[in-house]
Amino acid sequence: MEVPELMEEYETYLDLEGKSPNTIRMYSYYVRRYLEWGGSPNARSALRFLARLRKEGYSNRSLNLVVQALRSYFRFEGYDEEAEKLKPPKVPRSLPKALTRDEVKRLLSAIPPTRKRDRLIILLLYGAGLRVSELCNLKRRDVDLERSTIVVRGGKGAKDRVIPIPEFLAKEIRAYLETRSDDSEYLIVEDRRRKKDRLSTKTVWYLLKRYGVRAGVDVTPHKLRHSFATHMLENGVDIRAIQELLGHSNLSTTQIYTKVTVEHLRKAQEKARLIEGLME
Repeated sequence: MEVPELMEEYETYLDLEGKSPNTIRMYSYYVRRYLEWGGSPNARSALRFLARLRKEGYSNRSLNLVVQALRSYFRFEGYDEEAEKLKPPKVPRSLPKALTRDEVKRLLSAIPPTRKRDRLIILLLYGAGLRVSELCNLKRRDVDLERSTIVVRGGKGAKDRVIPIPEFLAKEIRAYLETRSDDSEYLIVEDRRRKKDRLSTKTVWYLLKRYGVRAGVDVTPHKLRHSFATHMLENGVDIRAIQELLGHSNLSTTQIYTKVTVEHLRKAQEKARLIEGLME
Protein backbone atom coordinates (compact mmCIF):
# COMPACT_ATOMS: atom_id res chain seq x y z
CA MET A 1 0.00 0.00 0.00
CA GLU A 2 1.30 3.45 -0.92
CA VAL A 3 2.13 5.87 1.91
CA PRO A 4 -0.63 8.43 1.10
CA GLU A 5 -3.32 5.73 1.10
CA LEU A 6 -1.93 4.18 4.28
CA MET A 7 -1.84 7.56 6.01
CA GLU A 8 -5.46 8.21 5.09
CA GLU A 9 -6.49 4.95 6.79
CA TYR A 10 -4.28 5.71 9.80
CA GLU A 11 -5.80 9.17 10.25
CA THR A 12 -9.28 7.64 10.12
CA TYR A 13 -8.16 5.19 12.83
CA LEU A 14 -6.95 8.06 15.02
CA ASP A 15 -10.18 9.97 14.47
CA LEU A 16 -12.26 6.95 15.51
CA GLU A 17 -10.09 6.67 18.63
CA GLY A 18 -11.19 10.17 19.55
CA LYS A 19 -7.86 11.91 19.02
CA SER A 20 -7.95 15.69 18.64
CA PRO A 21 -7.24 17.27 15.22
CA ASN A 22 -3.92 18.57 16.54
CA THR A 23 -2.87 15.10 17.76
CA ILE A 24 -3.86 13.56 14.44
CA ARG A 25 -1.81 16.16 12.60
CA MET A 26 1.30 15.63 14.75
CA TYR A 27 1.10 11.82 14.79
CA SER A 28 0.57 11.72 11.02
CA TYR A 29 3.57 13.98 10.42
CA TYR A 30 5.96 11.76 12.39
CA VAL A 31 4.59 8.48 11.07
CA ARG A 32 4.85 9.76 7.51
CA ARG A 33 8.47 10.75 8.14
CA TYR A 34 9.12 7.32 9.61
CA LEU A 35 7.64 5.48 6.62
CA GLU A 36 9.43 7.68 4.09
CA TRP A 37 12.66 6.98 5.98
CA GLY A 38 11.99 3.28 5.40
CA GLY A 39 10.75 2.28 8.83
CA SER A 40 8.72 -0.85 9.52
CA PRO A 41 6.36 -1.66 12.42
CA ASN A 42 8.95 -3.02 14.83
CA ALA A 43 10.72 -1.51 17.85
CA ARG A 44 14.28 -2.07 16.57
CA SER A 45 13.61 -0.09 13.40
CA ALA A 46 11.95 2.64 15.47
CA LEU A 47 14.98 2.91 17.77
CA ARG A 48 17.26 3.53 14.78
CA PHE A 49 14.89 6.25 13.59
CA LEU A 50 14.83 7.85 17.06
CA ALA A 51 18.65 7.76 17.19
CA ARG A 52 18.72 9.69 13.94
CA LEU A 53 16.31 12.30 15.27
CA ARG A 54 18.41 12.70 18.41
CA LYS A 55 21.45 13.46 16.23
CA GLU A 56 19.32 16.10 14.50
CA GLY A 57 18.88 17.78 17.88
CA TYR A 58 15.49 16.49 19.02
CA SER A 59 14.91 16.89 22.77
CA ASN A 60 13.54 14.13 25.00
CA ARG A 61 10.22 15.94 25.05
CA SER A 62 10.03 15.91 21.24
CA LEU A 63 11.20 12.30 21.05
CA ASN A 64 8.48 11.38 23.54
CA LEU A 65 5.87 12.65 21.08
CA VAL A 66 7.48 10.69 18.23
CA VAL A 67 7.39 7.51 20.33
CA GLN A 68 3.70 8.02 21.12
CA ALA A 69 3.00 8.44 17.41
CA LEU A 70 4.96 5.32 16.42
CA ARG A 71 3.39 3.21 19.17
CA SER A 72 -0.02 4.29 17.93
CA TYR A 73 0.94 3.36 14.36
CA PHE A 74 2.22 -0.07 15.46
CA ARG A 75 -1.12 -0.77 17.18
CA PHE A 76 -2.95 0.37 14.05
CA GLU A 77 -0.97 -2.21 12.07
CA GLY A 78 -1.71 -4.90 14.69
CA TYR A 79 1.77 -5.05 16.24
CA ASP A 80 0.79 -4.43 19.85
CA GLU A 81 3.80 -6.30 21.25
CA GLU A 82 6.21 -4.13 19.26
CA ALA A 83 4.38 -1.03 20.52
CA GLU A 84 4.92 -2.18 24.12
CA LYS A 85 8.63 -2.74 23.50
CA LEU A 86 9.07 0.88 22.42
CA LYS A 87 9.53 2.92 25.60
CA PRO A 88 9.35 6.73 25.63
CA PRO A 89 12.33 8.65 27.05
CA LYS A 90 11.86 10.15 30.49
CA VAL A 91 10.77 13.76 30.42
CA PRO A 92 10.97 15.86 33.57
CA ARG A 93 7.42 16.87 34.45
CA SER A 94 7.38 20.57 35.03
CA LEU A 95 4.72 22.11 37.22
CA PRO A 96 2.14 24.20 35.37
CA LYS A 97 2.58 27.93 35.89
CA ALA A 98 -0.48 29.87 36.97
CA LEU A 99 -1.20 33.58 36.92
CA THR A 100 -1.93 35.36 40.16
CA ARG A 101 -5.39 36.80 40.65
CA ASP A 102 -3.90 40.27 40.31
CA GLU A 103 -2.40 39.33 36.95
CA VAL A 104 -5.78 38.08 35.73
CA LYS A 105 -7.35 41.40 36.79
CA ARG A 106 -4.64 43.37 34.99
CA LEU A 107 -5.15 41.29 31.87
CA LEU A 108 -8.89 41.98 31.84
CA SER A 109 -8.29 45.68 32.55
CA ALA A 110 -6.11 45.90 29.43
CA ILE A 111 -9.12 45.13 27.21
CA PRO A 112 -11.12 48.16 26.00
CA PRO A 113 -14.78 48.11 27.17
CA THR A 114 -15.96 47.96 23.56
CA ARG A 115 -14.09 44.69 22.88
CA LYS A 116 -16.71 42.43 24.41
CA ARG A 117 -15.63 39.46 22.31
CA ASP A 118 -12.01 39.65 23.47
CA ARG A 119 -13.07 39.97 27.10
CA LEU A 120 -15.36 36.94 26.75
CA ILE A 121 -12.54 34.85 25.26
CA ILE A 122 -10.36 35.41 28.32
CA LEU A 123 -13.24 34.93 30.75
CA LEU A 124 -14.15 31.57 29.22
CA LEU A 125 -10.56 30.31 29.25
CA TYR A 126 -10.07 31.36 32.86
CA GLY A 127 -13.60 31.22 34.28
CA ALA A 128 -14.58 27.87 32.73
CA GLY A 129 -11.15 26.28 32.32
CA LEU A 130 -11.68 25.55 28.62
CA ARG A 131 -9.00 24.31 26.27
CA VAL A 132 -8.45 26.73 23.39
CA SER A 133 -9.81 24.18 20.89
CA GLU A 134 -12.93 23.72 23.03
CA LEU A 135 -13.44 27.47 23.15
CA CYS A 136 -13.20 27.81 19.37
CA ASN A 137 -15.61 24.93 18.77
CA LEU A 138 -18.32 26.13 21.18
CA LYS A 139 -21.67 26.63 19.47
CA ARG A 140 -24.61 28.74 20.53
CA ARG A 141 -26.70 25.63 21.16
CA ASP A 142 -24.05 24.45 23.65
CA VAL A 143 -24.78 27.38 25.96
CA ASP A 144 -27.85 27.38 28.22
CA LEU A 145 -28.06 30.89 29.65
CA GLU A 146 -31.18 30.09 31.66
CA ARG A 147 -29.42 27.32 33.57
CA SER A 148 -25.98 28.96 33.31
CA THR A 149 -24.27 25.90 31.83
CA ILE A 150 -21.98 25.13 28.92
CA VAL A 151 -21.78 21.77 27.18
CA VAL A 152 -18.30 21.02 25.87
CA ARG A 153 -18.77 18.50 23.08
CA GLY A 154 -16.06 16.15 21.89
CA GLY A 155 -13.37 17.30 24.31
CA LYS A 156 -10.12 15.40 24.71
CA GLY A 157 -10.92 11.71 24.36
CA ALA A 158 -14.16 12.60 22.51
CA LYS A 159 -15.98 13.03 25.82
CA ASP A 160 -18.74 15.58 26.41
CA ARG A 161 -18.97 17.41 29.73
CA VAL A 162 -21.23 20.01 31.33
CA ILE A 163 -19.65 23.04 32.98
CA PRO A 164 -21.71 25.34 35.24
CA ILE A 165 -20.79 28.98 34.82
CA PRO A 166 -21.30 31.89 37.24
CA GLU A 167 -24.13 34.30 36.53
CA PHE A 168 -21.77 37.17 35.71
CA LEU A 169 -20.22 35.05 32.94
CA ALA A 170 -23.68 34.28 31.56
CA LYS A 171 -24.29 38.05 31.47
CA GLU A 172 -21.01 38.56 29.58
CA ILE A 173 -22.13 36.00 26.98
CA ARG A 174 -25.49 37.78 26.59
CA ALA A 175 -23.76 41.14 26.21
CA TYR A 176 -21.49 39.79 23.49
CA LEU A 177 -24.31 38.07 21.57
CA GLU A 178 -26.25 41.36 21.56
CA THR A 179 -23.44 42.84 19.45
CA ARG A 180 -23.88 40.12 16.81
CA SER A 181 -26.18 40.33 13.82
CA ASP A 182 -25.00 37.22 11.98
CA ASP A 183 -26.54 33.75 12.00
CA SER A 184 -23.34 31.81 12.66
CA GLU A 185 -23.84 28.69 14.77
CA TYR A 186 -20.63 29.36 16.69
CA LEU A 187 -20.68 31.18 20.01
CA ILE A 188 -17.61 33.28 19.17
CA VAL A 189 -16.61 34.28 15.65
CA GLU A 190 -13.62 35.90 14.02
CA ASP A 191 -15.37 39.24 13.52
CA ARG A 192 -12.45 40.55 11.49
CA ARG A 193 -13.10 42.56 8.33
CA ARG A 194 -16.74 41.53 8.62
CA LYS A 195 -15.80 37.84 8.58
CA LYS A 196 -18.08 35.70 10.70
CA ASP A 197 -16.13 32.46 10.55
CA ARG A 198 -15.43 30.20 13.51
CA LEU A 199 -12.88 31.68 15.89
CA SER A 200 -9.38 30.35 15.16
CA THR A 201 -6.84 29.27 17.77
CA LYS A 202 -4.34 31.55 16.03
CA THR A 203 -6.57 34.56 16.77
CA VAL A 204 -6.84 33.58 20.44
CA TRP A 205 -3.05 33.31 20.78
CA TYR A 206 -2.62 36.68 19.05
CA LEU A 207 -5.13 38.42 21.32
CA LEU A 208 -3.58 37.03 24.49
CA LYS A 209 -0.13 38.10 23.39
CA ARG A 210 -1.36 41.61 22.59
CA TYR A 211 -3.25 42.13 25.84
CA GLY A 212 -0.54 40.35 27.80
CA VAL A 213 2.02 42.88 26.58
CA ARG A 214 -0.28 45.75 27.57
CA ALA A 215 -0.81 44.31 31.03
CA GLY A 216 2.76 43.16 31.55
CA VAL A 217 1.58 39.57 31.95
CA ASP A 218 3.06 36.46 30.32
CA VAL A 219 -0.08 34.57 29.32
CA THR A 220 -1.15 31.70 27.06
CA PRO A 221 -4.49 29.89 26.65
CA HIS A 222 -3.19 26.92 28.61
CA LYS A 223 -1.82 29.13 31.37
CA LEU A 224 -5.32 30.55 31.89
CA ARG A 225 -6.67 27.01 32.17
CA HIS A 226 -3.93 26.21 34.69
CA SER A 227 -4.86 29.33 36.63
CA PHE A 228 -8.50 28.25 36.74
CA ALA A 229 -7.57 24.88 38.26
CA THR A 230 -5.00 26.29 40.68
CA HIS A 231 -7.25 29.04 42.02
CA MET A 232 -10.15 26.61 42.39
CA LEU A 233 -7.96 24.29 44.45
CA GLU A 234 -6.65 27.18 46.57
CA ASN A 235 -10.25 28.13 47.32
CA GLY A 236 -10.95 24.67 48.71
CA VAL A 237 -12.78 23.10 45.77
CA ASP A 238 -12.58 19.28 45.84
CA ILE A 239 -9.99 17.93 43.42
CA ARG A 240 -12.44 15.44 41.92
CA ALA A 241 -14.80 18.30 41.05
CA ILE A 242 -11.87 20.08 39.38
CA GLN A 243 -11.09 16.88 37.48
CA GLU A 244 -14.62 16.83 36.05
CA LEU A 245 -14.56 20.53 35.19
CA LEU A 246 -11.25 20.16 33.33
CA GLY A 247 -12.35 16.98 31.55
CA HIS A 248 -9.41 14.89 32.79
CA SER A 249 -9.96 11.14 32.42
CA ASN A 250 -7.41 10.34 35.14
CA LEU A 251 -7.24 11.95 38.57
CA SER A 252 -3.43 11.74 38.43
CA THR A 253 -3.45 14.38 35.68
CA THR A 254 -5.38 16.77 37.93
CA GLN A 255 -3.30 16.00 41.01
CA ILE A 256 -0.33 17.89 39.61
CA TYR A 257 -2.16 21.06 40.70
CA THR A 258 -1.83 20.01 44.32
CA LYS A 259 1.93 20.54 43.95
CA VAL A 260 1.36 24.02 42.58
CA THR A 261 -0.44 25.09 45.73
CA VAL A 262 2.20 23.81 48.16
CA GLU A 263 3.92 27.20 48.39
CA HIS A 264 0.57 28.91 48.90
CA LEU A 265 -0.26 26.50 51.75
CA ARG A 266 3.22 26.86 53.22
CA LYS A 267 2.79 30.63 53.47
CA ALA A 268 -0.61 30.19 55.11
CA GLN A 269 0.89 27.79 57.64
CA GLU A 270 3.75 30.16 58.43
CA LYS A 271 1.30 33.00 58.90
CA ALA A 272 -0.75 30.95 61.37
CA ARG A 273 2.33 30.18 63.53
CA LEU A 274 0.45 27.37 65.31
CA ILE A 275 3.46 25.52 66.71
CA GLU A 276 5.41 28.71 67.44
CA GLY A 277 2.46 29.96 69.47
CA LEU A 278 2.61 26.88 71.68
CA MET A 279 6.32 27.37 72.38
CA GLU A 280 6.10 31.04 73.40
